[in-house]
Amino acid sequence: MLMVVFGAGASYDSAPSQPLPTHDLPDAVGNERPPLANELFEDRDMFAAILERFPQAQPVVPRLRNLQPGESVESVMEALQAEADGDPRRHRQLAAVRYYLQSALYDCEAAWHREATRGVTNYKALLDAIEHTRARDETVCLVTFNYDTMLEAALPQSVGIDIRSINDYVASKSYKVIKLHGSLNWGREVEPPVDHVGAVGDQELVVELIDRAASLKVTERYHVVNQRSIVRLDAQRPLVPAIALPLLRKGAFECPAEHLKALDECLPQVRRLLVIGWRATDAPFLELIHNRGRQAVRGVVVAGMPELAREVITNLKNNLDRPGEFLSSAGGFTDFIVQHEIEAFLKSFRASP
Repeated sequence: MLMVVFGAGASYDSAPSQPLPTHDLPDAVGNERPPLANELFEDRDMFAAILERFPQAQPVVPRLRNLQPGESVESVMEALQAEADGDPRRHRQLAAVRYYLQSALYDCEAAWHREATRGVTNYKALLDAIEHTRARDETVCLVTFNYDTMLEAALPQSVGIDIRSINDYVASKSYKVIKLHGSLNWGREVEPPVDHVGAVGDQELVVELIDRAASLKVTERYHVVNQRSIVRLDAQRPLVPAIALPLLRKGAFECPAEHLKALDECLPQVRRLLVIGWRATDAPFLELIHNRGRQAVRGVVVAGMPELAREVITNLKNNLDRPGEFLSSAGGFTDFIVQHEIEAFLKSFRASP
């Protein structure tokens, strides 16, 4: 079985027509490019306008923008979450952050499609290449830590799978799609019910859900909904965004139980691993790989630069008792596609025992 793991770097470098910025080459579409973790709270015009809609999040934004040496957005966010036990305001602030992230990335993905990809993405090219070489009875497991929906958008044209419901992610025998940190188009029902859901407007309902964040019970009932912001499933059932906060050591996945079961069933069968834009620092997933994954897995790491890929390889090997051979790609996602490295990887995969 082949497993492909996507991180933020995959979406950051998802448009083959838009090269990554360098010291000599400024980013022509920087305001629309999907952000890396430390860019989630950048003072972009698009992000600033959305942040105005969620004032409860504004007090913590300076801490998330002005990172000190050794800090990351994940480490600061983790500290804020730890403070919530003794400070009820933090519950409201972090709830507002989830709404901000959902709306900001919803708009960013739309702008990225409009200004950069226009439907042509490395995700589609990658899946097309995989489908071309996949054996008829073979399952491919696609694991992503990204909130955006570019992977889902690539599935219909590339492999013939159209995701319209939560069950669709794992219904196919050919492809399992696991979004471990949630999705910008996922919502979860909450309890206790909010009074008069159908009688208030969307923004009023969002404010109430944020204000009651500490007391609301978020259920395991997930739904695919295309809303900006995510508010309600119908007149009686309010929703909150199913998005995991970016934390250094995430305590739980933002993912339906049936998806985790599908992942658990895939891991012992994985023989080849392709990592694109993921830093291999998510402790819960690394633990899953260690406990349930097959040993002597071989693979390729695509991280933008060989030195970054070597860091990922080190993280992977440190979490496997008997790691196999991991190679590093010379460049990023676009290079992996346009330099035909994907074909070489899949050819070696088919030829290996």
